[in-house]
Amino acid sequence: MTDPVISSLQNQQVKAWRALKETKGRAAQRLFLAEGDHLAGEALASHAARTLLVGESAWERFSAHAEAARQQRISVYRLADHVMEALCDARTPQGVIAVCSLPEPGAQAPLHCKKLAALDGVQDPGNVGTVLRTLDAAGFDALLIDRRTADPYGPKALRASMGAVFRIPVYSGDLPEMLTALSGTHDLYAGALDGRPYFEERSRSHPGVCVIIGNEGAGISPAVYAVPGIQRVKLPMVGGAESLNASVAGAIMIYDIVRRGE
Repeated sequence: MTDPVISSLQNQQVKAWRALKETKGRAAQRLFLAEGDHLAGEALASHAARTLLVGESAWERFSAHAEAARQQRISVYRLADHVMEALCDARTPQGVIAVCSLPEPGAQAPLHCKKLAALDGVQDPGNVGTVLRTLDAAGFDALLIDRRTADPYGPKALRASMGAVFRIPVYSGDLPEMLTALSGTHDLYAGALDGRPYFEERSRSHPGVCVIIGNEGAGISPAVYAVPGIQRVKLPMVGGAESLNASVAGAIMIYDIVRRGE
């Protein structure tokens, strides 16, 4: 028996899914869309998917995804191609989307996590996703973000994270408050062009560590610099460039921590 095909953009469920393309809709429904073969597969593998959507022309291609969803007792919907395209952000939709629940770890500083990174007003979703991917690869425990930082569950950040968003918990809230709570257990390193010393010369005095990455243009905010125990550090800049991309600078610091086994 062939599954029925949802073919109307006026379908109430379709309208609800379309709303998830915006931050406001994701916040209201506590859901997000993991679009494409890789992200949908990661969502299923992580048991994070709540619903699977498959385009009509891609039905056979993603039969394995549909079977995995059914084994997890997840609803599978078959969509007409124009309906699927309306839900997708990618220019060339692949024809599959996992609808996932937004995790709710809360806004309390994760004192139990040893290795952390924090984003202070990082507005490029590509940078946010790239930092998540780096944290995942480097074996870090969690990411802290403030409310000015781009939504890590938006489509561009999700694509850049390559599925890391399903493995790295994100804590969103008042960043200075979270960092203050960590200051007694974690060394807090804020990258700054005028920082001293160089990051590779940093001092360690606590068992935990948190690398703080600032806004692409303005850098670290004064409120974060005011947190007790913040160490303003910098990376060597021996060429002509004035600064590094935020996610690149973060990756260098994150992997230097890995290199030193901290």
